[in-house]
Formats: sequence, C-alpha cells, structure tokens
Amino acid sequence: MNTIDFLKANGHVSEDGFLLKAQNLRDNWSWLKYSYAIAIKVRHRMKEDGITQKGLAQKLGCTQQHVSVILSGKANMTLETLAKLEQALAFDLIGRTLLEFRASVPEKETAGFLNDSSTEEPTPECIKTSGLVDGYTPKKKKGPKSH
Repeated sequence: MNTIDFLKANGHVSEDGFLLKAQNLRDNWSWLKYSYAIAIKVRHRMKEDGITQKGLAQKLGCTQQHVSVILSGKANMTLETLAKLEQALAFDLIGRTLLEFRASVPEKETAGFLNDSSTEEPTPECIKTSGLVDGYTPKKKKGPKSH
C-alpha cells in the first residue's frame, strides 16, 4: 500500500493539504525530478559564485519570486529559461550532455547542425548559433522613452 492509499484508508485529513501535495508530486514526478536536480545545481553554483536570488533575477531579467520558484524545484522551466540560467551562471546544466550525440545518434544525422565540425559541408547561416548552446543572447533592456 502506498502513502496516498494509506492516508485515504485511514481517513487522514491534513490541514496543510498533504494529500493534495502528495498527489501533485506523484502526478508530476516525470518533470519534477528534473526541476529538483536543476534547482540543486543552480543553488550550488550560486553559492560558489556568491550570487543572491535578487542578483540572479537581475541577470535573468525576472523577479526574485520567480527565481525562488526555480530554486524550490517546482518550476516547469522552458528551454529558454534553462539557456538563460546557463548563461547567467556561466555553467552547463544540460547543454554539453544534450548536445553529445556520438553514442546514440549516427553522425550523418547530426552533421551540419549545432556548428558540428564533423561535417565537410558548411553549416547553413539559419542554423548557426553564436557559440552558446542554443544561440541565446540576452535582450537589451528598454529604457524610458525620450521625448
């Protein structure tokens, strides 16, 4: 018998919504496990570099509250957010691992993409990146309009 079944069978009513939290964890574990792992890596890197949540928020161009959600391990992040985290903290979260195809995908299927130097053909301009994992470059912040 799992925890949720045990709580239901014994009529456990939790004021803090433990049952709902447990169900949410179970239902979303497929992506939450990655979010938790990313949160641990980001927290560790922030500690190494002495960066606060507020400082990271400024680098990411978001609120400190959003950084707090990321660091809680409960954020279902986009690839854009992951790329921004990698750039803001100057470290690799998923990039190198994700871009390593040698063992699982035949070279002819990856040649010409992601600035792969293994191909004899040049990478098309529309696919070239700027040396970053996904070509992300931060957007310039817009200042007040001058009249």
